[in-house]
Amino acid sequence: MMIIQERNDVQARVRRRRRRNRQNKPVYNSRRVLIVTSICLLMIFGGYFGVRGEFANNNGAYAAEETIYKTVTVYSGDTIWGIASQYTEPSKDVRKLVREICEINDVMPGKIYAGQILLVPVPAHLI
Repeated sequence: MMIIQERNDVQARVRRRRRRNRQNKPVYNSRRVLIVTSICLLMIFGGYFGVRGEFANNNGAYAAEETIYKTVTVYSGDTIWGIASQYTEPSKDVRKLVREICEINDVMPGKIYAGQILLVPVPAHLI
């Protein structure tokens, strides 16, 4: 009878220890701290870059790079398409720059003449 009671006492002590360890486990607390810290850092850096406008402009789209307007003199035989293709990156669409040149200079695509001066928007890194 004594042996059974000792075994029950030992088992009861082991159960009590396990309960205490489950309640005060530092692993759960460290996970919570890690998650809360990560969320706070994301909010701080997200707000910082959002306010500075590095990644987004007012519309939420990526901020446009700096554009410089270059003056180009039209020579005989020049076309707006030819001028636009000189100042467009290979991966970009020439038609977009043709539209911009026409809007800025208030000209029709086929209505330019020799000696006319056009403003051409050029990304700063291409100059």
